This record gives sequence, C-alpha cells and structure tokens, in this order.
Amino acid sequence: MRSFLMRPCPKGVGMVHCYVQRNKGIKNKLFPEYRVYLKGNNAFLMTSKKRAGNKTSNYLISMGRNDHDNRLSPNILGKLRSNFLGTEYMIYDGGKNPSYEESYYEDEDNGDVRCELGAIFYGSTTTLGAKGPRNMKTCISKVDADGKPVRVWQPMNKNDDRMADCYKNQEPSQIGKLMSLVNNPPSWNEEVRAFVLNFNGRVTMASIKNFQMVEESNPDEILLQFGRTGKDTFSLDVQWPLSPFQAFSLALSSFDSKLGCD
Repeated sequence: MRSFLMRPCPKGVGMVHCYVQRNKGIKNKLFPEYRVYLKGNNAFLMTSKKRAGNKTSNYLISMGRNDHDNRLSPNILGKLRSNFLGTEYMIYDGGKNPSYEESYYEDEDNGDVRCELGAIFYGSTTTLGAKGPRNMKTCISKVDADGKPVRVWQPMNKNDDRMADCYKNQEPSQIGKLMSLVNNPPSWNEEVRAFVLNFNGRVTMASIKNFQMVEESNPDEILLQFGRTGKDTFSLDVQWPLSPFQAFSLALSSFDSKLGCD
C-alpha cells in the first residue's frame, strides 16, 4: 500500500479515481479529519488532520486510520506544512527533520533525513475590486520512465538547495529537474454566480476549494482534479506523474485557511 500511495500513479492507465470524506463531528469540530478512499471498492487509503499547537498549519498524513497525530507511527507517510500566511506549502515524506537536535533521536533507530516531494504556492486574483478564484502553482521533481525522481531533494542544512527556492528563483542549474503545474483557470458562470470548471460530472458543487492542475507546458491534459460533491465529500482524481500522496497533500492545502489569499 505504501508503494502505491507514494509512487507516481501507473503510467498509461489514466485517472485514479478517489474521494475524500471530511469528518467535522464534535471531536473534530475545530480541526476536521480527512480520509481518502478509492472510488469503486471504497478501500481506505490514508487520512490526515491538522495538528494543534503549531504556529503554522501542519498535517501528518498516515495510512493508519487512527494514528495521524503520532509522528513516530510506522504508518506515517509524510507531512504537509505551510508558512504563516498559508500562501506556501511544503510536501515532505516521512523522513526526519534535519533541524531537530540529535537528542530527539537518541532512542530511535537511525533513519533517513526527509525528502521534499513538492512545493505549493497560492495567490489570488482580483477583478473590479472583487476577489476572484485562487491562483495555485506547484512543483514536483520530474521523474524518469520508471517513476523515479531525476533528482532527490533532500536538503541536509541551510546551504543545500531547496525545491521551493529553486522554483521561485528559477535557478538555472535546477529548474530543468522540476515539473511546474498550474491550476486550470475557471470561468465565470452567470447562472450560478460563481467561477466554474468542467469536471465531466466528477464535481457537482461550486466551491473555492475546487481546482484542476495541468502541466504548465501542456495545459490540455488534466493531471489532478479535486472538488466538492456533497456537504463533506469531495472527489480526488490523479494520474501520472503525480502520486496519490502528493494529490492528497494538494487537496489538504486547498482545505486549509489562508490569511494571504482568502
């Protein structure tokens, strides 16, 4: 299961159709729980919930149903973390944070330092003084024909390259190793008084959280789409070269509140 969630979706099979269930019950009223299921057989895939007590938004993603707040659990797949404004997010695998003091790991087996699996950037558009839809960009490592990243982004100290910085600065020596994805811009629908996208029936309700991602150099092919289908249900469809884990991370970033662009 871990390999299926963390590796790019199989090439040539089209979209992998999933859905997200949001639980906003009494126990999760402040920080809802999100669970991902495979469409069709309703197989549980992974879950996450915003962690309390952090200065910025922080989500642990787990393939265990009830341990998404235990960072030492063997079920943890990785983490999504934002800046203060909610305009920039980093996607990490389940490795160790190199900034932690060594004493934190005294009683643990040695493990790998975490890798960066993606960076997400949000902005907003304004038309005639009114807020428009979100502007969303993301970058991931390019992968080879076998789905392996052409470069492993694993900064060990403050001087090492970081994916987000290389992308924002268009670092000449590194930008060719990154794939740039942008949101498919929605159009205004006067009938529903909202910005809408064509989800071919997979999304049935308008929401600022709805989005589609395309490769910047190939805007005609949808690589990921996410959108509301009910009060607390959302479709999540993803295909090569993104992984289900990366797709869920992007969906979580859309759920998260944003001081900088909402």
